[in-house]
Amino acid sequence: MTQRQYIVNKVNGNLDNFTNDNIWNGIAVLKITDYLWIPNNYKPYVFIQVLYSDDYFYLKFNVMEEKISIRYTNINDPVYKDSCVEFFINLFPEITEEYFNFEFNALGVLKLGYGIRRNRFYLNEFDFNEIKVVSSIKNPLVGFHGSDRWILYSAIPIRLLEKITNRKFAANDAIGNFYKCGDETEFKHYGMWNIIDNLTPDFHLPEYFGKIVFQK
Repeated sequence: MTQRQYIVNKVNGNLDNFTNDNIWNGIAVLKITDYLWIPNNYKPYVFIQVLYSDDYFYLKFNVMEEKISIRYTNINDPVYKDSCVEFFINLFPEITEEYFNFEFNALGVLKLGYGIRRNRFYLNEFDFNEIKVVSSIKNPLVGFHGSDRWILYSAIPIRLLEKITNRKFAANDAIGNFYKCGDETEFKHYGMWNIIDNLTPDFHLPEYFGKIVFQK
């Protein structure tokens, strides 16, 4: 199975305006177009861009989805049951098998864990206060939201990830994957950037992570 690769550009200084689309012009796009396991032909395209600075990882998800489901509104709720995008990353693959799973529903509600496969712990509300999330969707809803897409941005402080891992980020190559899902949406779906060769739905298979290269 081919391991896909994404190169993350570095920006000088922190981006206070990371939701300004002008800063994302010309930034490489990775795509979620491959959907497995559920033969209902529901395959919303997702276009993702990533940047980083000395202090933050910046993410932009552009999700081509006219109808959405948002029922969960609390930190660490099972947002994967809603219209959801996810980002899994192991920043230190030469040292550990542990990885982060960032799961955002379309409202921007976050479920965030760290560990190995299902053996993991979830962050508390204090830690979440450091993570910035902005979504084009402002309220819970089920159905049409008035556009052909929704957009979600996030700024994740590197110092928080260093605190959790007890390791210093040095912009070395990482591994990870990006997903689109919705376990309890109108059309259940499981999309991914790097293909997972498994008979049943399971995103927690790091052997199928792609390569994430941080430009220095």
